Amino acid sequence: MSRDGGECPPPYKREWSAINEGLVRRGELYLDVAWVDGWDDELRRMNGGKVGRPYGYPETLMAFLRLFRSTLDTPLRQMEGFLRALGRILPAVRPADYTTIWRRLARMEALPLALPPGDGPFVIAVDSTGVKVTNRGEWMREKWHRHRGWIKVHVAASVRGGVVALEVTDERTADVTMFPSVVGSAVAALGRGRISDVLADAAYDSRRDFQVLEDAGIRPGIRIKAGASRKSLSTSARPRAVRELRRLGYDGWREAHAYGLRWAVEGTFSAVKRIFGESVRARRRDLMVTEVRTKFALYNMLLQLGS
Repeated sequence: MSRDGGECPPPYKREWSAINEGLVRRGELYLDVAWVDGWDDELRRMNGGKVGRPYGYPETLMAFLRLFRSTLDTPLRQMEGFLRALGRILPAVRPADYTTIWRRLARMEALPLALPPGDGPFVIAVDSTGVKVTNRGEWMREKWHRHRGWIKVHVAASVRGGVVALEVTDERTADVTMFPSVVGSAVAALGRGRISDVLADAAYDSRRDFQVLEDAGIRPGIRIKAGASRKSLSTSARPRAVRELRRLGYDGWREAHAYGLRWAVEGTFSAVKRIFGESVRARRRDLMVTEVRTKFALYNMLLQLGS
């Protein structure tokens, strides 16, 4: 029980032996070539009734190459060379040229998010991070005064691991404005009533965001800015949270809401960037968004493979 009589988010313990085995098993995904056996059958299905030039390579091959490219940050020409070498090991594989690979990957939609396992209730942490649109380095920016900007990724992550919802915007979009959309996507994905708490830092401290959580029946774990007013204006949700903070003090409030679990979303950002890199290779805006969404979806796949 929390100090105000509400339910605290449950503690989540780590089983390190299972985590270690899961990390090892992730490597199996990179060399999963089960798609080779169904190469001809898949092409027949893809080309059935197709008008124009038939497909020469199955979609599962392109999905395999997308994983390979996203994880190892492999240039397209090197991917062509990789397929040549793979074809010498597996004669059924016909190598594609890098132009074909680019065109097929560009037409693929982002992978859907595989939802975290479990029946809930879920505790969700919300935050955002920036993804570079180029990896040219800070020296080029300082020398030539070129600012290429960032892609901003707004994420709702389960504190038990896994991305529940995400939105992609430009760097000028404020975190607080995207909170209703991200929380709404999380509720739509998991189902109403399955999210018990949402944790977020002071960037999301606004009357509207507190009201969004109250309307959804979710307990707010949003850190309130110093000097917040207890007066009720358009809503009673935030002033009530301010009074709770004043009554418990910050340490008591943090304990009551298990606010320390918010680190999970920061850990998600760190893991995605360590595995898939801090920048995107695409140059078109729509392909940048697809690439970013794919990276977070692949991260969920790796988590579930290791669970």
